[in-house]
Parts: sequence; structure tokens; C-alpha cells
Amino acid sequence: MTIVNNSDVLIPDRTRALHALRVAGWIGLDRFSYEVTPAGAALFKIVDTPRGELAGLTPAGEQAAQVELAAVCRQVDTAGRARILELLGLFEQADGRMKDVVTGFQRDRSAAKAAPLVTLFGEVADVIDALAAAFPLWDGYPARLRTAVQRIDGGELDYVASPLLDSFHTVWHLLHRDMRLVIESW
Repeated sequence: MTIVNNSDVLIPDRTRALHALRVAGWIGLDRFSYEVTPAGAALFKIVDTPRGELAGLTPAGEQAAQVELAAVCRQVDTAGRARILELLGLFEQADGRMKDVVTGFQRDRSAAKAAPLVTLFGEVADVIDALAAAFPLWDGYPARLRTAVQRIDGGELDYVASPLLDSFHTVWHLLHRDMRLVIESW
């Protein structure tokens, strides 16, 4: 079956948690909503850092994340995969421009240098929405990017590229990595 709408596929919370950690590497416990049960403790590691507690994957968790992602990917037929590749191509056409805008902003941290990122998102929002509809594990990215854009537009310039926030650059990078992990799982 081709995944046409994310509501067509139910993704277990554990699969979402494993996948999110595989994509991000580490997630602060304040942002990690999955409850690690004793049965799942071998898959997750929690470490204390100066920034607070972080969740990550053990080697067994990494393996489980790969297996569970493969199970989700099996639900995407040839036409669905072709659509994802088409959307990835459109996304990557904008990727270089996004990097240029972020680099320019980092050289001159101003609202004027951040504004092109808001414009760029307006141009690619339909692609981001289509990606979210094309694969169920990507359904959270549009809202995260929109929130970053709203904050940038409201003058909160840390939302351009801070690695400590769900900044535009951070979320964009995670989506790009996520797409690549999915394609590798086919």
C-alpha cells in the first residue's frame, strides 16, 4: 500500500521514540515524552549532563530502531517511494539556499538576515507538508518548522540556528537526516 495519509498507518509510540533518538542522537528528557519501562530499559540510556538528563539509544536500541523503521518502510510501495524521492529532490533544491541564509545570518545576526529564511519557508511549505503526508514518521516536522518561523518572524532570532532549541536550522537538518535514514532502510 502507498501511504497517502498518515492516518492510514499507526506507528507505535516506542517506534516513534526509537526513531526520534536515532535521528537526533540525544534528546533532553524534558522533550522526550516516551516513558521507558523496565522491559524497554535495555534499549535506552539516560545520562546526566550539565544541560540536564538526556536520552539516547543503546546498541540494542539502535538495532531495534532499524528493525522498526524497516517495518514502517515496508508499508510504502513503489509509487510511494518514487513520491518520497521526488519530494527529497525538491527539498534538497532548497537546502543549499537555506544553508546560505543561515551562514549569512551567523555573520550578521540581524532580523534583515533572518527574513530570507521566513521567505524560503513560504516557498517550500507545500513540500514540507507533502513530505509529512508521504511518510508517517515525518508528521511532526511541518509544525516544528512553522513554530520556528513564527518565532523568527516575531523577533526571536535564536530560532534561526541555535542547536539548543528547535530552531529552523536544527529541525531542517533533522528532517534531512531522517529522509536519508528512511531511504537507506528501503
